[in-house]
Amino acid sequence: MEKIDRLDINQTAMVRVFNRIQNTAIALLLAVVGSGFSAIAIAQEDGDAPPEDLGVLDPFAPNPLLNREPDPLLPNPPAPGTILGAGQRETLAPELDRLNVEANERLAAGDAIGAFELWTRELRLRRYFGVLEEMTALQRVGAIAWNNSQRLYLEFITERLQEILEQERSQSQSETVLAALGTAFQTVRAKEPAVETYQILLENADGRDEILRRERWAGEIARIYLNWLDYPNAAVAYEELLELQLQIQNLRNAGELAPPPPPPPGETETAPPSQIESLRELAFIYEQMGELLPAIAARERLIGYYISQQNLIPVPEQKLAIAAHYEQLGKFQQAGQAYQEAYQVATTIQQFDNASLALEKLAKLYRAQNQIQTALELYQAQVLVNQQSYNFYGMMNAYDNIGEIYREQEAYPQALQAFQSGLQLAEQLKYKEDYFTAKIDEVNREIYR
Repeated sequence: MEKIDRLDINQTAMVRVFNRIQNTAIALLLAVVGSGFSAIAIAQEDGDAPPEDLGVLDPFAPNPLLNREPDPLLPNPPAPGTILGAGQRETLAPELDRLNVEANERLAAGDAIGAFELWTRELRLRRYFGVLEEMTALQRVGAIAWNNSQRLYLEFITERLQEILEQERSQSQSETVLAALGTAFQTVRAKEPAVETYQILLENADGRDEILRRERWAGEIARIYLNWLDYPNAAVAYEELLELQLQIQNLRNAGELAPPPPPPPGETETAPPSQIESLRELAFIYEQMGELLPAIAARERLIGYYISQQNLIPVPEQKLAIAAHYEQLGKFQQAGQAYQEAYQVATTIQQFDNASLALEKLAKLYRAQNQIQTALELYQAQVLVNQQSYNFYGMMNAYDNIGEIYREQEAYPQALQAFQSGLQLAEQLKYKEDYFTAKIDEVNREIYR
């Protein structure tokens, strides 16, 4: 026990090494199971023999991006925290560009370790060009590492970005630098540091005149959670974002905030696109979580925006989705009402496909509730709606349902007529002829039985 107490162990470093070993093992497993990924450069051509030099991919090595040893291109680097003069940067920049080009060439040739060794040199030297230029390079190489499944190198880059974040947290907290950091963290798929960075930006923009910036950073946080499929946190983030967006709308309505820029050419939505996007995402998130009542509420609010802007085109689809949710919840009266509203709006704006779908769903709902006559009338109305849009396929299916209802009622002549009408359409479509022929034969046998 005494020996252990005297050991100088950096627990953070040990955890980092453990994580690297774990990530390397995962990467190796993916390489074996997948397509024999060569860029990880662990498997050798001669079988199981490991490479002699793991280079930057050695999980036991310290992070090479944190190393400040001199480089042949810069034998006498400046002191930590300082950058090169303009003349030195101008001289060194072409050499770093050359390293980047050569690294890309090596990667294309299958030498991933050689490529990332060159990028390591470039990135270590880029820090002497200033934090923004270094982060641009880190982001560029991070994207390459991600695309080539270099998980360990992504961790190296993330560690360096976190080091920059800690420096900014204790120093200037420049919005430009933090914004670039947030983008870089997203590029290397570092979820928590990205959220942390945008949270700092959000908290720093605390003045009333900075509400648009708060909306921007809150939006970044919400999208990160959604991209990571972290639906509970995404729901909270989008609700908070939507609250900000409503405040912005109220300020604009009161003339205390400039109106938004005009929509892009061809954009049909005149309501604030940010609110529309937030409500759409909220509905999707709650649906993924199986929380249908909040999803319905989000869609109802979305419909309210569309109607306030006299834009009825998206309304039928929203009403259909709401009706389906009510049906899933066993709230059949509300479902029926929503299907009827979807039908009414759809016919008003001549969306005959959605009108037909609303009638079909409503008919199935009544049929399931054993209200057969109402269901029959709805299917007959569906035939008329589909006639207006020359939807032969929809008419054929409606006749099929009408025939089945009459057949269940043993009204065989009417059933036969419906199936024959369906067969005529099937022959025009060259689809399901055998199906309707068999239905007609079955009804004829039942008539003469």
